[in-house]
Amino acid sequence: MYQLRCALTLIVVAYASLSACTHENKYRADLASPLTATAETGMTILSVGSPVPCHALGTPTGVRIFHASGPFFPYAALYTLEVNNKYAASEFSDHHGHLYILQLPPGKYVLVPFLMNPYGDYLKPPKADFEVHASETVYLGEFFLPECQGDIGMSFVDHQTRDLALLVAKNPKFAQVPITKRLLMFTGRQPFWPF
Repeated sequence: MYQLRCALTLIVVAYASLSACTHENKYRADLASPLTATAETGMTILSVGSPVPCHALGTPTGVRIFHASGPFFPYAALYTLEVNNKYAASEFSDHHGHLYILQLPPGKYVLVPFLMNPYGDYLKPPKADFEVHASETVYLGEFFLPECQGDIGMSFVDHQTRDLALLVAKNPKFAQVPITKRLLMFTGRQPFWPF
């Protein structure tokens, strides 16, 4: 019994350590480059947030972006983004959150929330479908979680003024970039079997 408790403690400590190490925003505004008029890809601006961060062994949430045609297994995600992980420093002063700048080929995509806790996941999470066009920069809104309580109250909020001001403050090259707004909305639920 003692060995089992020690093993479980080591697993918990290892997971918390890994969670603390996997929080860098690789898709942050200051690393992005505006698209050219003839770009073969499109750019999406998406913010995520929650009033407070969630502990790694509670219900921290992330979002994955997949091709709309699937498969929807975690390994097939094009992007995996943190929303309210306690170990990720917030980019906003009024709530916990991040601003992401993503570059994708033209096509149809799906955003699906997931639990970052390794001991559980959403059974049938809500999903949001969207489309990317070549050489277009589009603002998708903020994916917002009101509390650390799973998928209760998830929504998309229009914070274009705030998010684009933060984008330009971090990367002035975007000051003159034309940006289209197409707010995400939930379009259904992801089936339990992810294919």
